[in-house]
Amino acid sequence: MAVTRLWPVTARLDAVIAYASNPEKIDKAKSKYSEADYQALRDVIAYAQNKTKTEREFFCQGINCNVETAREQFVTVKEQFGKADGIQAFHGYLSFKEQDITPELAQKIGMEFAQKVWGERFQVVVATHLNTNHLHCHFVINSVSYVDGKRCQDTSWFKFRKVADRICETYGLHVIERPERNPDPSYLTMKDRAGMPTRYNVLRAAIDEAIEHSTNKLQLEAALKEMGYSFDFNSRHKYWTIIPKGQTKPVRLYRLGEEYGRDKIMERIAANRGRVDMRPFQKEAYKPRQYALITRERRVSKVGGLYGQYLHYCYKLGCFQKYKKQNPARLHYLLRDDLMKLDELTAQTRLLGKHHIGTDEELSLYLHSVEKQIETLSVERTHLRNEIRKVGVSDERLSTAKSEIAEISKKMKELRREVKLCDGIAQRSGIIREKLTQVIADEEQSKGKEKNLYDK
Repeated sequence: MAVTRLWPVTARLDAVIAYASNPEKIDKAKSKYSEADYQALRDVIAYAQNKTKTEREFFCQGINCNVETAREQFVTVKEQFGKADGIQAFHGYLSFKEQDITPELAQKIGMEFAQKVWGERFQVVVATHLNTNHLHCHFVINSVSYVDGKRCQDTSWFKFRKVADRICETYGLHVIERPERNPDPSYLTMKDRAGMPTRYNVLRAAIDEAIEHSTNKLQLEAALKEMGYSFDFNSRHKYWTIIPKGQTKPVRLYRLGEEYGRDKIMERIAANRGRVDMRPFQKEAYKPRQYALITRERRVSKVGGLYGQYLHYCYKLGCFQKYKKQNPARLHYLLRDDLMKLDELTAQTRLLGKHHIGTDEELSLYLHSVEKQIETLSVERTHLRNEIRKVGVSDERLSTAKSEIAEISKKMKELRREVKLCDGIAQRSGIIREKLTQVIADEEQSKGKEKNLYDK
């Protein structure tokens, strides 16, 4: 069993209630379960608006309200207490791990749960959805109490999950013993497993590198500050936090994994003290200054125009490094966010190179030509669709027209993708120009410091 936290509904109260009580989801005939699964459910919940016992094979009930007129009753309570603005309702669900649970039992548990948590003061719509492999109960709770007019405060998952666990244990259902309080978003987890850059693995790489070169807390802080990170490593605080440069929201280190808790980091730093730093006894001989030769970066930066700008930016992100993997921890803080957009940036760069687009005017002209092509193809496709609807069309012509329509749709899809890329280039080109200017300026400043140290 798993219970999500509730989320507030600020608009379209009728749409939420309609979704929860949607017959397509709660009707037995629309579910994925076979007829054999419902042999024991012939006597289902009787419900009707006129309170007569008309048997229906769906599971939707109201607590302190009538399902058919729930929206009107919710609004009436709000207007009665003068609280018709703000959050209109709360919407959540309770999902069951077992696949052999009956919809009748799921609805019963959902009703017991809603009655204990909200039933004494609030109006609730409870519906069991049967359209997935795992049955789940939806709850729509009025944000204002019909008893005293106070707003609903019982919206914390960790506050009411124990109630759901106790009810499920009574019926012998599965209960999550130690649920994760703030799980990582699924898309971040998938990217992390695939080795793609995310904000978390970029932070892990930076902390790992800082720990590698530190033997105490002060050295760790100096290394992170050099890489552009700010942090709060106050020993009096419960959690250590870190903020990438250019961002404002801190990340608690324990969110990065077990190896990044405060105590674990101090253990890793202490382990570095046992390493022996081997240095030659004889002083290093004088090394003459090396003159920089023409590099690939210089060649890329000389291309010019939008295409050259995108090439240079991709080079800075490490797209062209075949033999050395890009270290996101050492990447300039202005570039780190775009590591997660490499596919889009690469597609935009290829578009600019393929069609030799070097200025904003050329980009605008190309976008206009693509939109004209889409308009022409759309008219042609509409003509073909009207043709195949006519009476007396031969099978051969029908087959030919359908293949032509499919080919036109494919071309239109590719052209619309190019329109989207052009729009993205128009929006991003100025931002990229500013970022490159700042990155190059910071690099020149760093080179100046290194030169001064070398001369000394």
